[in-house]
Amino acid sequence: MLTVTTEYALRALSELSRSPRGTAVLGRDLAKTARVPAKYLSKIMLSLRNAGMVGTTRGLGGGYRLLRSPEAVHLNDVVRIFEGTSSKPTCLMDSTRKCSDNHPCNAHPRFHDVQMAYHQFLRDTTLSDLAENGKARTTLEKLAKTN
Repeated sequence: MLTVTTEYALRALSELSRSPRGTAVLGRDLAKTARVPAKYLSKIMLSLRNAGMVGTTRGLGGGYRLLRSPEAVHLNDVVRIFEGTSSKPTCLMDSTRKCSDNHPCNAHPRFHDVQMAYHQFLRDTTLSDLAENGKARTTLEKLAKTN
């Protein structure tokens, strides 16, 4: 449901959130640990810098660092930067139409529940959760049980 760019951004930010607060990580090291092509990463990090999420430092000890605490950055914050206010896919049955409660396709009622759980996951999960092994998975499992 996420674009490759957003997925790469989340990987990079998750790696940065594992670094000690205020520590800069070299772009080439971040690209390697996040498994993101270096040139692609630099474009992503520019967008994140322009959004005020990361800072950059040149020279010795330079690199990328988070400007906000990992606990304060929800996945939805990152998704909005790269996908706008809605990362909601079009109709499951016909990509040329927009489903709604007033004009649903045959899959709308059940797919709507999946979308709501997905958006709840993005709102409730932070970079800190991604950095902690298994916590994001636990959050998603709880959502699945409640729906």
